Amino acid sequence: MTSDADRQLRNSDEPPPPEWARKVESFPQVDPIAVLGVAPTLSYLIFNAIAGVRGAIAAAVIVGVAVYLIQRHYRPRIQVVRWLMVFSVAFNVGFGVWGLIEGDGKVYWARDFVDNFVLGGVFLITVLLGRPIVSALVRETFPSIREQMPADHRVWIRLTIVWGLYIALAGVLRWWILDQVSASTYAIIRLPLGWGLGVVLMLWTFSTMSRAMRDVAWQRARSGSGDPGEVIPDPEVAER
Repeated sequence: MTSDADRQLRNSDEPPPPEWARKVESFPQVDPIAVLGVAPTLSYLIFNAIAGVRGAIAAAVIVGVAVYLIQRHYRPRIQVVRWLMVFSVAFNVGFGVWGLIEGDGKVYWARDFVDNFVLGGVFLITVLLGRPIVSALVRETFPSIREQMPADHRVWIRLTIVWGLYIALAGVLRWWILDQVSASTYAIIRLPLGWGLGVVLMLWTFSTMSRAMRDVAWQRARSGSGDPGEVIPDPEVAER
């Protein structure tokens, strides 16, 4: 049998991983529960083909509520994300009921730009209150960042302002597109539209955060204290 000491010796002789592998390992890891947010749209597309518009709206509403309950059960500590989902679920149910009454998919999807306008406003308001919401969102969604970035770092203000403006302007674009195409066409392009528009901003966000994390690490090494700044416990971070 191979002893633990022999295994450790062999592991110590293994060459270090290549540069690309180290970069992949250092990349922030997304909480898979957050990815479930695409499920209501996929449900709408599937049931629209099977059961028509009312069936599609009902499926999207039910799946949206289910996603919220799953997220609440499996990630009880990601409180800021959860509260944003509460607002999203409220819009989902409210516009879903309205859409079922009218039998109109456009009424249901109007929730998108209304949600965008409200959410963009919330982002900008948190900056005015001195508690930029991106600080909590990123630290909750990417757990690996919690110990690397203080919750009160100045980079969160810039990120929150840019994301707030982007979300609000995306709402204007969604409003215009929904007015130009059918509800089913809008549902088809909704996901690539949302993800596509956000790719460049996401890349800029990660680049900005990477520079900020390097600065924090450098300051930590220079001070020799190992303290990157004010690292706030998760329950308190959730209030930011």
